[in-house]
Amino acid sequence: MKIGILSRGPQNHSTRSLSEAASNAGHTAEILDPFGFYLHIGGTGNRITYYGGQVEDFDVIIPRLSRTTAQYGEEVVAHFEWIGIPVINRARSIAAARHKFHSLRILAQRGLPIPPSLTAGSSEFLENAVAKMGDYPFVLKPFYGTHGRGIMLLDTPTSLTSAVNALCDLHHDYVIQPFIAEAGGVDIRVLVVGGEAIAAMKRSAPPGEFRANIHKGGTGERVALPEDYINTAIKAAAALELEIAGVDLLETNQGPVVLEVNPSPGFEELETVTGINIAAVIIEFVTTFVRKN
Repeated sequence: MKIGILSRGPQNHSTRSLSEAASNAGHTAEILDPFGFYLHIGGTGNRITYYGGQVEDFDVIIPRLSRTTAQYGEEVVAHFEWIGIPVINRARSIAAARHKFHSLRILAQRGLPIPPSLTAGSSEFLENAVAKMGDYPFVLKPFYGTHGRGIMLLDTPTSLTSAVNALCDLHHDYVIQPFIAEAGGVDIRVLVVGGEAIAAMKRSAPPGEFRANIHKGGTGERVALPEDYINTAIKAAAALELEIAGVDLLETNQGPVVLEVNPSPGFEELETVTGINIAAVIIEFVTTFVRKN
């Protein structure tokens, strides 16, 4: 089987591990820069080329899209879908998951537990709106973002209003959520592959930090999840129609709450913490997926 891995980071651990796992399983894997693709519609025909060469002989495409490559990369993924090559995950699912507010709406529509969430186009009635969500502090995060970038913890009406005004002036969209005290500085990352939760870890923020992201200095530890946490993670991935997803959960007094869902999750720390060869599990699933489809 010939596998294409869409990634600008050939030395990225997750990308490299997938390529190696594919080779170890007897497949051919190529790491493809999303910006190297030329997408043709109409004229001489609908096709896709890579630096001038044909690339329509792949059996499956695995997108590994970063924040900088996601927008064009989603078009590349959609083009592969259009010409009939299986992709894991699909373009519309990646787009929905990347958009924090849109993804929360989908999760809520499917009956999944999410934090109370608000977005607005101005700060004129902000205090009335946030009063219905809970008490200060509030967390403000951009619609798009990874690794905890751009997230602010705001503990007064003045700071929240100032932040919202600044983002509105810059035409940046955002989500406001109450800070859940009992879950402060801790979350759970669950990796879902093919409808199964294959690995999980608890991430804890360093002292003085409220974000548990490993990229912000957080630490991870292996965790055995209760059944309701496993089911919530699986249902969240299914709601967004993702075959591979990193689901971030909060532990609250009311049970698991879905914080967000990542359509291109890194798994270096998860492999280190759990000892699971995640890349091999993903390639095994990809092989089965292609045979079924």
